[in-house]
Amino acid sequence: MLKVNEWGYSNPVISPLYPSPPLYWIDFQVQLVLYETDISNVEKLLPYPLEPNGNKVITWISDEPFTNQGSGREAAIYVQARYKDYTGVYEPFLYVSTEIPLCGGREIWGYCKKIANISLYFEKEQVRGEVERVRTKIMKCLCIREVPAKLEELPFGPIFSLKVIPGAAEDEPPLRQLVLTEGDVTAKEGMFYKGKGSVDYERSEIDPTYILEPKRIIAGYYGIMSFVLPHGKI
Repeated sequence: MLKVNEWGYSNPVISPLYPSPPLYWIDFQVQLVLYETDISNVEKLLPYPLEPNGNKVITWISDEPFTNQGSGREAAIYVQARYKDYTGVYEPFLYVSTEIPLCGGREIWGYCKKIANISLYFEKEQVRGEVERVRTKIMKCLCIREVPAKLEELPFGPIFSLKVIPGAAEDEPPLRQLVLTEGDVTAKEGMFYKGKGSVDYERSEIDPTYILEPKRIIAGYYGIMSFVLPHGKI
């Protein structure tokens, strides 16, 4: 019998799928687009008890070759949110290319991750990022690198997530937790640029990214970044 104190951090306890936080992403490529939408669109996607804290939206598409949970790609959409006196961002849409960050993100923090085909590549002067699920391009983002930028230009902050785990028994209520996680993200010196950007969401009721329709594009960004994700707080 495998004693409890001999269990691994995650299932399968005999051969855990992912390690305990903090998780590390080192020197990864990322493309971002900052834009404004109608605040009513943000309201449609925020779960209770979160409220909108602005109308700015950030798209994120990254290629992550060096992490302590394997290599892969990730895509997300961030909206500004608040809970009481806490402010930060919430990700109503979050996609990964491999099962390790999918399971770890959902099970530890409650991130609403799904598997998707994610690409990030260069074409002429553009950086092109795409997210496809079931042949639908639910995200297509473009940017060009014109001038140096600062990470502080983007309205990031602590990350809210809603951890929902259905009960195993038929009459057992689900576990519901509002989690706030303060990650540490940095841009590599001299390798973070901005320029024109664009965002297009193909309509899908399964992955309704189109709800966050852009009203005004502020800028597109591309750079080399690193990120540390610790345990969250409930």
